[in-house]
Amino acid sequence: MLNRLTTWKENREGNVAIILAIAIIPILALIGIAIDLQNTNRSRQFVQYSLDNAVIAGSRAMQSGKSKAEINAYINDFVDGVLKAKNYSASCKPVEVTYSKGSQDINATIKCQQETTLTELIGYQYLDFTVTSGSTYGIGNVDVAMVFDVSGSMGWSGKMSALKDAAQDAVDILLPTGATADMGDVRISMVSYSYMMDAGPFFRKVTNEYPVRTYTEKYCKRYRRGKCRKWKTQSKTVNSTCVIERTGSEAFTDADPGPNAWIKPALDSATADRPTCNPIPPLPLTDNRSALKNYINNLYPNGGTAGHIGIAWGWYTIAPNWSSVWPAASNPLGYKEPDSAKAMIVMTDGEFNQEYNYSEGNGDSFAQAKILCDKVKDEGVRIYTVAFQAPKAGQKVLEYCASGTEFAFKADSANELKDAYAKIATSISDLRITY
Repeated sequence: MLNRLTTWKENREGNVAIILAIAIIPILALIGIAIDLQNTNRSRQFVQYSLDNAVIAGSRAMQSGKSKAEINAYINDFVDGVLKAKNYSASCKPVEVTYSKGSQDINATIKCQQETTLTELIGYQYLDFTVTSGSTYGIGNVDVAMVFDVSGSMGWSGKMSALKDAAQDAVDILLPTGATADMGDVRISMVSYSYMMDAGPFFRKVTNEYPVRTYTEKYCKRYRRGKCRKWKTQSKTVNSTCVIERTGSEAFTDADPGPNAWIKPALDSATADRPTCNPIPPLPLTDNRSALKNYINNLYPNGGTAGHIGIAWGWYTIAPNWSSVWPAASNPLGYKEPDSAKAMIVMTDGEFNQEYNYSEGNGDSFAQAKILCDKVKDEGVRIYTVAFQAPKAGQKVLEYCASGTEFAFKADSANELKDAYAKIATSISDLRITY
């Protein structure tokens, strides 16, 4: 029996060895395929990233007047340089570049091979893949709202002058002159805020009130032991186009002003007579460079920081529901208009600290701003923010409102502010990947 068991064991070990020898190649091949597919996918992603950036750079070269031959060489040098710098094991043929007739579109295709490892055991030395990309200058029709903090602190240390310079540069980028001026239809609206908003010529449409109006004011005629013993009322006439927050069920919407959705006018002596209602009404959407630059030049510091009111009015200027308020030429695009986009740039140097309807359940300025920003972003509007020498509380609200960390900018100097506005304007008017 012992001899038989010993013989069986020797025979069994021999069979297992043969089975393992036969199976090891497909096992290694399967492992190799998994590894090589992962490496190929990683290379494909990097080549896609490189090609996307190359065609964007190529389109910029086209914008500057480069020939097709120069653009082809530029794109190929770009991709080749990036791939060599990363030392990827993928080898690629030259990029094939084509141009759409009658447009600024660039289309690019590149074919690559990824060296294999264990997959070579089954006869595959390379795995092939193809990457395509395309770009076009501009993003079609764009509505941009620029929202400026002009509170009193903007008058310190030359901050207002820095803001004006930065905003002027942004207009130049968004509305270029010369050959690139017809590359897309960009319109810009402008809103400035401090303690509240001056609705200007739009006051009647948004409040259903007249600027000159009479209201009843209650005051204490006689105090006794710290308490009012006799109240009196008096009529008072004001002439003001100042407005504060909207209240009620439409407080945080872009609903067209109307019954149950009117903007609340400044009605009492604590608001209507306040001198810090900055008398610069909103500028509706326009591509008139002179009108935009005049608006910027007329900005001046005055009052507190009701940032949520500025955000609300920035939204209103690009909200399609507000077409009844603005001139026909300034009617905002629909949120889902084909080949269009909407953006808002919100700037502050302080914290949002002024509100009027806290007791009505709206919340403080910070809370109202957060709700409004959420609503704006829900409509697909991209929000950029700029914190200019702002305290942490101001930075916090702007970081929340921005469409992402890459859309929230901080600036501590005039040069940094200009750089922030330039980057934002370039991002808005920049190139897009089409596929």
